Amino acid sequence: MNKEKVKIMTNLAIYEKNVGKEDFTVNGHFKSNYISYNNFKTRLGILVAMCIILGGDLMRRVTRDLNSLGDINYISLGIKYLVILVVVLAFYTVISTIIYRKRYRSAEIRIAKYKKLLNKLDDYK
Repeated sequence: MNKEKVKIMTNLAIYEKNVGKEDFTVNGHFKSNYISYNNFKTRLGILVAMCIILGGDLMRRVTRDLNSLGDINYISLGIKYLVILVVVLAFYTVISTIIYRKRYRSAEIRIAKYKKLLNKLDDYK
């Protein structure tokens, strides 16, 4: 066997074992679909976290003084949390878009190198 051919096959096997499976999964989607799907997961996680925080804050307010349940201004509290939710969602959506765009691009670059090695291996036959 050719020594160069063994090196190429070893590099291909290492890539497939380490990050190849994830790269092929990422590259199996269109870029916009991949980013949108992961942004949706990010937003859903933030929404759940904000609901838990809001529920905890309401429980804290209720258990602090049961006699003053009518004194809590629920509308202003809801608006405050809604504004916080919108700001946090916008911030994390931008961050998430940047991260997943970079991940997709990195996967594209690694797959291009992988295909180049495959073509080089094909030349040895």
